[in-house]
Amino acid sequence: MDKEQPKQMDFQLTEAQNQILATLDEIGRDVFAKKAARWDENHEYPWENIHQLRELGVLGMTIPEAYGGQGSPLIDAVLAIETTAKYCGVTARAIVETNMGALGCIMAYGTEAQREMVAQRILQEGDKPAIGMTEPEAGTALTDLTTSAERKGDTYVVNGTKHWITGGGVSVTNLIFARFHEEGKDLGIGGILVDKGTAGFSFGTVEKAMGLRGIPETELIFNDCVVPAANVVVRGDGSEGFKKLMYGYNGQRVGASAVALGIAQGAHDLAIDHMKRRKAFGRAIAEFQGLQWMMADAEMELNAARLLIYRAACNARELPNNVRLPYMDEASMAKAYTGHAALHVVSESLQMFGAAGYSQSLPLERMFRDVRMFQIGGGTTQAQKNMIARSIFKKKFSLRK
Repeated sequence: MDKEQPKQMDFQLTEAQNQILATLDEIGRDVFAKKAARWDENHEYPWENIHQLRELGVLGMTIPEAYGGQGSPLIDAVLAIETTAKYCGVTARAIVETNMGALGCIMAYGTEAQREMVAQRILQEGDKPAIGMTEPEAGTALTDLTTSAERKGDTYVVNGTKHWITGGGVSVTNLIFARFHEEGKDLGIGGILVDKGTAGFSFGTVEKAMGLRGIPETELIFNDCVVPAANVVVRGDGSEGFKKLMYGYNGQRVGASAVALGIAQGAHDLAIDHMKRRKAFGRAIAEFQGLQWMMADAEMELNAARLLIYRAACNARELPNNVRLPYMDEASMAKAYTGHAALHVVSESLQMFGAAGYSQSLPLERMFRDVRMFQIGGGTTQAQKNMIARSIFKKKFSLRK
C-alpha cells in the first residue's frame, strides 16, 4: 500500500486576512505608534486605541457568531496581534485578552449566560477579561495558590490575594483561580468570575513595572467576597479543573508570543530603514558585512518564531462548545523560543542606532523594556522548557522535594 502523502502546508494568507492586516498596519503606523510613548510615560491604559479596535471588529473576533462575534480562527487573532504590536505592545496585549485567555476558558467551559455576558462586554464595551492566577507565594508553582472559594448555599465566599494581575482595576470581568471548598473538603483548583465592584473585592499595589506600563499589573484582594454560585466557570474537581483552566492559558501564551514577535519585528523594521539611510565612512551602514550578519540572524529568528506561533495557533485542539485552543507543548515552544529571540532581535536593532537607540527620543529603548517581560510573564522560559521536556518524555516530572 502506498504511503499516505502528507498534507500540503499553505503559507499564503487569505484576501480577508491581508485586508485586516493592511488596515491595522496603516492605523498602527499613523495612529498607534504616535501615542505609544504616552501610554508608557503616563502609565495610562490606551482606551482610545481600544475603542478604535472595537469598531474595526478586532476585539472579540474569535467569539462565535452566535454571540455576536466573527467566529474567526486563532490564527486571525495572532496576525492582528503581531501587526499591532509592531507599533504598540500595550494595545496588542488588549487584543490578546479579548480573543484568548479567560475568554477561551469561559467559552469552552462556562454556562450559556456566562458566554453571552463576556461576549457582550468585549464587543460593546471593550472590556478586557483578566485572569487572576499569580499570588505572592504562588507564581510558577501555581498549584501552591491559597485563594479559596468556599461554598455557602447558593454562593461562594472568596478570600485571598492575587498579585501581578494584568489589567487589574481596568477589567470588569475577572476569572479568579481559587481552591474550592465544600463541606470542609478541598476539591482542588477551579475558576470563578468576580466582577469589578463586587463587595469584598478591592485593589492593592499597582506595580511600577519596567515595561508595558500602559496596562496595570495589580494586586487583587478578596475579603469575604460573596459571589453567586452561578459565576463558577470551572468547579474544583481534583486535577481536572486545573487542567481545564490551563488549556485556556495555552491560548494566552500563544497570544503573548505574538506580541513579543510583533515588537521585535517593529524594531527590526526600524533598524532596516535606519541602516539604509545612516552613513559611516562614506557609505550606508547596511553595506557593512558584520552588521548584515547581525540582521540576517535576526531575520532568521523572527521567521522561526513566527512559524512556531502560527503552528500552535493553526493546530489548536477542539474543546467543548466548538472552542479551539493550542496544545501545551506547541504553546510552550512558541513562548520559550519567541521570548528569547524577540529580546535578542530588539537588542540588536537598538545597537544599529548607536547612542540614539539608547535614548528615549526613539522607541527602541521602550521596545526593549516592553519585550523583556515575555521571558517572565505568563510562565517563565524555564517553566516552558519544563513543560516541553514533559512532552518529550511523556512524563510529568516533580519539582518538589
